[in-house]
Amino acid sequence: MNASAASPKVAVALLLFAAGAVRGQTTNARLEGSNVTWDLDAKSAKIDTHLGRASLFLRGQSPPAFVSNLDFTDGTIEFDLSPLPGANFVGLVFRYGSDTQHENLYFRLHRSGSFEALQYAPRIYTTAGIWQLTPEFMASVVYTPGEWVHVRAEIRGSRLEMFVGDSAKPVIVVPRMRGVTTHGRIGLWGRVNDKPAEWTAVVSNVRVTPRAPAALAAADTSSLPPGTLTGWSSTGPFAAADSSTPPAIPSAGWKPLPIEEFGLLNISRQYPKPAGGRHVAFLKNVIRSRAAETVALEVSYSDDAIFWLNGAPLYRGSNGFNGRYPGFLGFAGIPAETIYLPLRAGDNELIVAVGERAFGWGLRARLAR
Repeated sequence: MNASAASPKVAVALLLFAAGAVRGQTTNARLEGSNVTWDLDAKSAKIDTHLGRASLFLRGQSPPAFVSNLDFTDGTIEFDLSPLPGANFVGLVFRYGSDTQHENLYFRLHRSGSFEALQYAPRIYTTAGIWQLTPEFMASVVYTPGEWVHVRAEIRGSRLEMFVGDSAKPVIVVPRMRGVTTHGRIGLWGRVNDKPAEWTAVVSNVRVTPRAPAALAAADTSSLPPGTLTGWSSTGPFAAADSSTPPAIPSAGWKPLPIEEFGLLNISRQYPKPAGGRHVAFLKNVIRSRAAETVALEVSYSDDAIFWLNGAPLYRGSNGFNGRYPGFLGFAGIPAETIYLPLRAGDNELIVAVGERAFGWGLRARLAR
């Protein structure tokens, strides 16, 4: 499409974008059919036609397209999405404070129809997202190159509901979002894995409807899975040559580690992973037993973990992305692995060293008595 063939609104947008591209700067542009203007990175976003519509094309990694002049808290965000051949990811970000602090939704275009096609996974002190810690918030949806699918996000306080296509019911419901920001920008990003120069997807008809902010909710731990271990403390993080070979168990610096829904110990929230190299955090709990007995402990973690019971090494495992076979996801979700604890009568001290590689840092543990 060229500017001379476009409608006046699209022509203006294209000319604005072209000017920004020449200067190598972010440009402000309008997209016909949308009710917002955009700040676009000329290297990774452009406006052109797709399937007969004025559309926003996306590529790259960090969000190249942000809604202009809007500090968003609550409301509706909706748009039409169309993947391009070979596409991998599109992301919707909101309440964006920085690359490492914002709410984020992964549209896995290359996983169309699978259980992981759409996932809520905020970015908490990391640019990678904590998707290994949020397997409860996934949905199977279908993306078809050459077709549009409508997407709608309803944000009210801590609650997120995601609608895709013509479904009257949300495909994902997040009662309490896990991000650390309460307001910020709205943006879009897209990526073709290992091919950052290729356009991955296009969006059109973007509509944003802000609403008055609703109250935020605290973590609801009233319905934890039976047997969930609570009362954890932690210390760290500590540098390690490899996250599966931690330093000696520390004797000081322990502090309470809050537990979240589904029994998750969200280490990513408690300890932002320092830059450079591998690091571990140590977790501690006390299990009381009336008599000597062996009990099963169901655990999941991200990414590596070493367990000690009463000072003796008990178990070591690795659950990282791609760590066990190509495509292995490494979710920190129960049930996962079972460790048998030889408890003695009275108090038993359980120590866990958890190492983070990428995509979330956490642990879940419950006794299967």
